[in-house]
Parts: sequence; structure tokens; C-alpha cells
Amino acid sequence: MNTTLSATEARNRFFELLDRTIYKGEEFTIEKEGKGTVRLIPGEKKKSPEEIDKIIADVQKIYAKSKKRKYWSVIETPAWKKKERKYLENLSKGIIR
Repeated sequence: MNTTLSATEARNRFFELLDRTIYKGEEFTIEKEGKGTVRLIPGEKKKSPEEIDKIIADVQKIYAKSKKRKYWSVIETPAWKKKERKYLENLSKGIIR
């Protein structure tokens, strides 16, 4: 729903309009001298952790079908595992680099 207000009315009710836009998703057009010059619209809604997890799972499904992606992160690569193993061996010998 888009409501049209004068600039003076918008100034007087600014924080109310801001709350209604943020929390109720309402839109407002602010006019000055009879022309709609400014629109107050809600920003993009932030995604919940559950929505983000679903998006990641969907992306992983897409890449799982592709044979190009073998590892999900650098830590899973054989080269990293080899470096990690060497680091742990040196650490157990008391060599710290």
C-alpha cells in the first residue's frame, strides 16, 4: 500500500512513518509542491539463519551434481592435509615454524 503525504506532514510524523515502513512494510510517497519527490520503502528483509542454511544446501546440491567441484574448502584438499600432517609431526618433535 502506497500512501501520499505532504513534506510537512512527513516531517511531523517521520518516526511513525519510519516504524510503519520497517515493521509493517508500508510504502509512502512524500510530495513537495504537489510533486512526488521522495519514496519511503522498506529495505530488503534480512534472511534468518534457517533461510541461509537452506540457500547453502541448495547451492551444494547444484555443485554436487557438477563434477568440477571436488572439495568444498581448502582444508579438505590433499595438499592441505599433507601440510597439516607435517606441521603436527614437527610440533610433536618440538619444532615450531
